[in-house]
Amino acid sequence: MERLTEMEHLMKTPAGDKVTFSGQGKLQLSRQVYTQDAYDRTYPAPERPEFSIARTIKKKCTCTAEDILKIVLSYFPVVDFARKYRLKEYILGDFLAGLTVSFLHLPMAMGFGILASLRPIHGLYSTFFAVVVYMIFGTSPYISNGTNAVMALLTATVVEREADAFTAARQAANESMPTEDEIMEVKIGTSMACCFVVGLILMGMGLLKLGVITTYLSVSFVGGFTTAAAVHIASSQVPKVFGIKVQTFAGAGKLVRMYIDLFSKIAQTNAAEIIIALLCMITLLLVKICINERFKDKMKMPVPIDLIVVILGTIISHFANFKEVFDVKVAGEIPTGFTSPGLPRLQNVGSFASDAFVMAILSLAMSISMAKLCANKHGIPIDDNQELFAYGASNFVSGFFHSFPSATAPPRTMILSSLGARTTLNAIPTSVFILLVILVIGQLFVSLPLSVLAAMIIISMKDLLLQYRNLPRIWKINKYDFVIWVVTNSVSILVDLNYGIIAGVGISIFLVILRDQCASGKIVTRASNEDILVNVRGCKQSSNLRIFKVPTNLYFATAERIKSQIYKHITNPNRKIKVNPKATDQSVDVKDSVVESNGEAAHTENGSTTTVELEASAGIKSDKIETVLIDLSSVEYVDMAGLGVLQQVTKVYKDIGIDVFLAGIQSGVAETLEAGDFFKTFPRSAVYYDVFDALEANRTHTQL
Repeated sequence: MERLTEMEHLMKTPAGDKVTFSGQGKLQLSRQVYTQDAYDRTYPAPERPEFSIARTIKKKCTCTAEDILKIVLSYFPVVDFARKYRLKEYILGDFLAGLTVSFLHLPMAMGFGILASLRPIHGLYSTFFAVVVYMIFGTSPYISNGTNAVMALLTATVVEREADAFTAARQAANESMPTEDEIMEVKIGTSMACCFVVGLILMGMGLLKLGVITTYLSVSFVGGFTTAAAVHIASSQVPKVFGIKVQTFAGAGKLVRMYIDLFSKIAQTNAAEIIIALLCMITLLLVKICINERFKDKMKMPVPIDLIVVILGTIISHFANFKEVFDVKVAGEIPTGFTSPGLPRLQNVGSFASDAFVMAILSLAMSISMAKLCANKHGIPIDDNQELFAYGASNFVSGFFHSFPSATAPPRTMILSSLGARTTLNAIPTSVFILLVILVIGQLFVSLPLSVLAAMIIISMKDLLLQYRNLPRIWKINKYDFVIWVVTNSVSILVDLNYGIIAGVGISIFLVILRDQCASGKIVTRASNEDILVNVRGCKQSSNLRIFKVPTNLYFATAERIKSQIYKHITNPNRKIKVNPKATDQSVDVKDSVVESNGEAAHTENGSTTTVELEASAGIKSDKIETVLIDLSSVEYVDMAGLGVLQQVTKVYKDIGIDVFLAGIQSGVAETLEAGDFFKTFPRSAVYYDVFDALEANRTHTQL
């Protein structure tokens, strides 16, 4: 090792390697040169025990009573929260956060109940049971489970489709047209079934520890979809703002058809409805932007403007008799108390099973993303699988109580986060308030104009709709994410949300493969003044050695491209070119570049042309290539196509007298090559631990 004049700190590794740090930030590493076999002998990988189903079952079954109790209690985090509850430290934050968020639950529950094509009371049922059940099974103090606009919209799509099918069946049987109450019964039964199935799916995923599935939903996909859902939600309320009843549409292009129908009936607009909605929207925006957002750091709790607008709107509508005088549509009779629980309507579950699966995935994606966001912000860990179980249990129980599928809502969750909720017990004041509304207060909102709820729902979509402002930033950061966002959003809006999910997931998978296919291998070389691999462009190239770095995994989608790049950048043994037979040197002119050839000339029958083997990479002048080193350090997966390419490249280069060496093989790749009999035709001594081992061996003439 070179002796340095600066102060040095010498460290020795267990293998005797020396690492030297100098005061000028220089690093020198000294160790043995390793082939892959030598490295494996020196540092053998730990043996993995052979998998045995019987041994695994036996291990799981040897549980004591204490172990079983711990497993059972692990599904009830509320027990741990209650046992460790610090009354003086936690009570104020939990009470204040829970009470504040309840003021937002009430108008959202009523509005989303109507958005789901049900009644306001069903939104209250959905909120109450979701809040209570999540309090028992959830792990995040900040998740506000309950009604959610996206889930309500998807529910409306399903229940209206089933109601239309029910009406069509009655007409086909020459029976009388169903009454509104009969249609509503079909809708309620369908929403209960959706809730039940969503709960089963999420609970099953939680029990099977499938929380990892959330990693497959990209941020760009969720962003594009939720923004499109906000467009659908806001658009669904536009007819209520105008006081116009539009036809119900389903399937592809339903949003476009709804607007066409709306504008065809624009002459039926109720001016009173528009004035009420505009006044409510202006009030909500002024308070939320100019007060709640501007002074959020100075306020103990935000102004519950949604609740205030609902109360004032109801009072004014009642005393001014909006329904009779201005023909304003109101919420109508709201039942007091709970409806007797019933069994979900599962007769036609096959017709909406796919919708229920989509709801489950979206409920999971929206809820777990908010839970992780708050967990990172406050440093409080959550259990992904337990969260899955909690979301599932909330929907499963709600499915028996005339509810529709639930999820968290970002506005409510951010309130719990900003007000310092400490445990899931903050749901107690929330559930008590909602219970009072269901038992006593709900009937006071009979005169609430639907245009007030419509205005509130539209304004609640503000933050989601403003995600369009992120598009320039997304484009700047990553073009692939931009494409995923735009495709998901466009298809969801112009076609339908279900198709948007398919398109979003499909384009995400396609772009992952495309990124691999577009990955470009490159020729690298050691820098002249230090041990760093750099791009060969602009650097002096070795006269007889080429190092090719494979940039991605070798599998069916990339194998042929990687092979063609190796041939392009090093030499293509199969390519023949025509040259002037009178040429006296080995240089040949090619239209796309200047290359050098070392092949023997072979005259054609007429003697006019000569064909030679191309032995140099396009665009690079070099001497005869004798050695090729393929760097596989970035390759973690090889399939049969990739194995075939490696076998083919090493064989054809060997046939034309070029030695091939491999470096940086991962353990999983080595196992694949071993199983594919690669080393029966390729010597193990030609496989090095990394590129520098091969280069050092070449420099000292020990191997290469």
